[in-house]
Amino acid sequence: MGLVKMVNVIIADDNINFATTLMNYINETNENIRVLGIAEDGQKALNFLNSRYHIDVVLLDYKMPIYNGQEVLERIIEKQKYENSCIIITGENEAIKNISDNKMVYKVLYKSLSFMDIIENINELINHKAEVKLERNIKNRITEELIYLGYNISHNGTLYLIETIYYIYNNKNKHLDNLTKSVYPIIASRFNKSVHNIKCSIERENTEMYLTCRVDVLKKYFYYDEDTKPNVKTIINTIINKII
Repeated sequence: MGLVKMVNVIIADDNINFATTLMNYINETNENIRVLGIAEDGQKALNFLNSRYHIDVVLLDYKMPIYNGQEVLERIIEKQKYENSCIIITGENEAIKNISDNKMVYKVLYKSLSFMDIIENINELINHKAEVKLERNIKNRITEELIYLGYNISHNGTLYLIETIYYIYNNKNKHLDNLTKSVYPIIASRFNKSVHNIKCSIERENTEMYLTCRVDVLKKYFYYDEDTKPNVKTIINTIINKII
């Protein structure tokens, strides 16, 4: 049995009584969540966040001395590291208006919530981050397979194909034989494109791949005896079988 990953949390709040009580509650009731420390102002919060500490979740008060929550997020050096990692806990309506669209903010909560509700939101965030990481890993594996075949990942058609393969990978139990009717409309809505545009872009990239890929690579990859252009369904099914 593998070890359960410990989730590291910091609390940034100038109400030390609230922060300490919340820290004790988290540490005493959740064996897989650990509060690394408390920052009593925006500068101390930045010291944590810009350090080498591995921090999974940030509970960040909006109204603090030196820097408020919004100013803290603006001064974080490695912003991508904390994308969707911050839960703002506040009593200020201003916070929702000013900070809810920030990419580092997962959710804005009111301080009137119970500690149990805060824990539930932490667990929700942890699960969300795990899902995002899994999605990224799967899409990276799909991309590696397409690069091996010679697809140009800077082209839109390849991006649409990655999303198509990922969607089918996650919906194996659905009847997906007709890509134009059952899959391309979903991909088209994500990119605000027409179904025709999605289909033609993918077909164009497929043709470009066939014209540039070495024959021996193509035959070995798809188990062909002859030089044959694989159709889109064959490409999708073969890649999914290779990454399962």
